[in-house]
Amino acid sequence: MAENSENLDTAKLKVVRCREWLQNQNDPKKLSLQNQNDIQFIIETNAHRKKFLLSAADDHATVPAGIDEPSLEPQAVPLRKLRQEKLQMLCEWQSCMCYFTNYEQFQKHVAKHASDLHVIDVNGSVEYVCLWDICGHKTSDFNEMVRHINYHAYHARLLAIGFNGRATLKLERCKKDSTKRNQLPPLKSPHCCMWVGCSESFNSIQAFFDHVKAHIYYSDEFLCSWAGCGAVFPRRVLLTMHVRSHTKERLIACFHCGHHFACNRKLSDHLLRQNVHPGTGFECSMCGLPCASAYLTREHERQHVSAYACALCDMSAPSPAALAHHARYRHLADHTRSHACPHCPYRAVTKWDLLKHIPTHTRKRKRKRGKDGEKRELSEEEEEVKKKVKKKYACHMCPEKEVKVFSRGTRLTTHLVKVHGAQWPFGHSRFRYQISEDGMYRLTTTRFEFEDVSKKIVDGYSWPKESLTNEFEFDLKRTADATETSPQKFEITLKNNKTSESSDKNKENMDTSDDKSKNSVEIMMCDVDEDGNIISTETIQSDVVYT
Repeated sequence: MAENSENLDTAKLKVVRCREWLQNQNDPKKLSLQNQNDIQFIIETNAHRKKFLLSAADDHATVPAGIDEPSLEPQAVPLRKLRQEKLQMLCEWQSCMCYFTNYEQFQKHVAKHASDLHVIDVNGSVEYVCLWDICGHKTSDFNEMVRHINYHAYHARLLAIGFNGRATLKLERCKKDSTKRNQLPPLKSPHCCMWVGCSESFNSIQAFFDHVKAHIYYSDEFLCSWAGCGAVFPRRVLLTMHVRSHTKERLIACFHCGHHFACNRKLSDHLLRQNVHPGTGFECSMCGLPCASAYLTREHERQHVSAYACALCDMSAPSPAALAHHARYRHLADHTRSHACPHCPYRAVTKWDLLKHIPTHTRKRKRKRGKDGEKRELSEEEEEVKKKVKKKYACHMCPEKEVKVFSRGTRLTTHLVKVHGAQWPFGHSRFRYQISEDGMYRLTTTRFEFEDVSKKIVDGYSWPKESLTNEFEFDLKRTADATETSPQKFEITLKNNKTSESSDKNKENMDTSDDKSKNSVEIMMCDVDEDGNIISTETIQSDVVYT
């Protein structure tokens, strides 16, 4: 009887979910959108459908099967055979939805959809649209679209591996948005093999990986001959794992959100991070941030320790990427602002900064009242934002009885600068705050560094350096090609218009002075006393040469 009641409850739950989904599909906004643009309607409808179907409360819930579709359940597979056995690869092309268990047959099937692309005429040129579910990729280059479709086959295999990995690795369900699970990275150029002595290129990502594996198999002494690497390993397995860092090969993907990872542990960390709450799990000893595991705690604590020193100021960074980011924005900002805004004189350092800036010209303020002037009810998202606990920033320099508390870090920064005269170290662009035991955010007054980094700053970099400016220009010239053990070599020379002009003038002056010296005579006149000692001397230069 208990089993029958459970079955009835699950059946009722499915009926309620289907009813909600149907009501969502009858939205008048969607119907008007369907009449305006069929392709956009398909993309957004599929996105809402996938987000709804993958938002079940059960940890092991799967996408409900449609008409004439087999029901899918994650299957527990031995860990060593997770990437080979019982894979259920789904072709998500519009009106296809075929399942395959053989990867080679699946690749051939997906490649045939290159002839089923939707073609749009845009100002006399042809634009191809991918009809894969929740994709909508557009391009005018047919070869790029072929690479894109082949990548869908590769990505679908990773999703199938991640789907079975939920049962094999006993993973919890992902809670992130699934509307972008099939959006792929850009593939503007072919997949090129950079193994020394090889110049092959491929439109199929899997064919590219298979080609590189052949290089690894025939590699002598387990040497990585990727251009500019030259790393040597004791075993072939380690060489194979290393080459993936060059080819960007991934082994598993999250079935819900579509993110793909280089190993199973990365997927496990991806899911563990979503189930961390304050007061549970592991906490960082420096900032108190809760982490999901001891490994993630160690990785997070590395961000607090600076291991690299800037040669232009007193700044230190925890990683080479952070140091490069600092130099790009702090010392090379004038050089690197190459992305111009089409609406204002602003120029961004990176394309990402420009994409974040452009919406400021079109963003509209949210109104709290409706069109008729009456107060509207807040949505669930707005209520959650309203319920969030506001941060409090306390000044550590004020007396204990007169501690001032601010609602924003910028206001505390203004207070520290104007009232207490605080200044951030040279190289830093702002103050940083961390949470204290009482829940207040206070100024971070300590910086953790390696001993050799501190010595570099104290001994050699303890004074402000001049930042690079636009007056400097550089010439880049390649002097040597890449070999098995060495990268390409370039020669960088400083080219400055002002210095070159001054040097040219100096050369002209030197040339004229040399000509004059060749055709002139120097005569030294000396005054002596009675004993023959030189009192004073005078040099006279004459252009007249006596013979």
